[in-house]
Amino acid sequence: MFRKGSMIILSVLLLAGCWDERLYKNASVVTLVGVDGYVGDYRGYFAYPNTTTQQNEVIEAEGISPRDVRTNANLKVEQTLDLSELSTILIADQTARKPLNDVLDIYFRDPQNPISIKVAITEGDVQPYMDLTKDLAGGAGSYYERFIESTEENTFFPKLNLQTVGSMLFEQTIDIVLPYIRLSEDKQHAVAAGLALFSGPTFTGAVLTPKQSLIMLLLMDRSNKQARMSYMWKHDGKEMPITANIIQIKRKWTVNEELKRITLDYQIEVEIEEFAQNHLYKEPIFKDVQQMIQEHVQAEFEEVIHILQKQKSDALGIGRYLRAYHPKMFKKDWHTEYASLQLVPSVQIKIIRTGILR
Repeated sequence: MFRKGSMIILSVLLLAGCWDERLYKNASVVTLVGVDGYVGDYRGYFAYPNTTTQQNEVIEAEGISPRDVRTNANLKVEQTLDLSELSTILIADQTARKPLNDVLDIYFRDPQNPISIKVAITEGDVQPYMDLTKDLAGGAGSYYERFIESTEENTFFPKLNLQTVGSMLFEQTIDIVLPYIRLSEDKQHAVAAGLALFSGPTFTGAVLTPKQSLIMLLLMDRSNKQARMSYMWKHDGKEMPITANIIQIKRKWTVNEELKRITLDYQIEVEIEEFAQNHLYKEPIFKDVQQMIQEHVQAEFEEVIHILQKQKSDALGIGRYLRAYHPKMFKKDWHTEYASLQLVPSVQIKIIRTGILR
């Protein structure tokens, strides 16, 4: 019995160690990566915290591929770059005009990289966006991560990460859209400029405005915590701002294979969050406001769908829907076929809450 107990204790002691232990004190923990250039001539930026200065260091390197850039960057740091805590990747808009998988491939393949990494496209070169984080007390990557997540909550950016981008990037039936950011006029902070549209793995160069981005996410039935729309209501010769927040969306797509026509029906329930005039509960005013919102949303749906088809960007996943339920309409050259379809949106708005005042 004593011998058996001794063997158990000894086994526990021997198994207590971590054979694959990695100490952060021996590495430069990168939280933000930026990429400029193209195959054969890349420039990469790696931001990591400097514990001595309580600021973020940014290392710059060049190479023929993203992996070569990282190898060359390691020659400039006293401790090997560790990307296991990476939270955000920024890619210059001109770089994204080439296949995005060229840039992201090394992040898909490395099992030590988190799958929750945020990916965003920058207006112009990446370097100013990296330099913006140098004086931050917190992590450089977490600044952009929080920025993107807060914009997601307000339904301007879709909820995407490295895993979802990677799974959609090689799929022919749906296209990705990525957050597009620019610097403020004073160059002191980032601004959400809208969504970058992709056709296949490449950036089309077209960017939806923040308002158009919200409308597209409604088309995708992907509203988040807040999805507010503001319009000017004309009544008795006066104009008044009205803000409505999305409560629920019901979506139904009807396909006519012969006419190559898809009717996109949306029933949207909203609540009124801003209406300075009284008497919204009165039926004439209530119906007029509801009709006004419906006409605006209808026009905006039509505008965004036109842009998507013009750019051959199937962000709504029309191809995925047709391949599943109407396979005869799905063609090998899907993006060309998609652009030729008749996509007809139909919107019905229903106000279900108007506030506590009568």
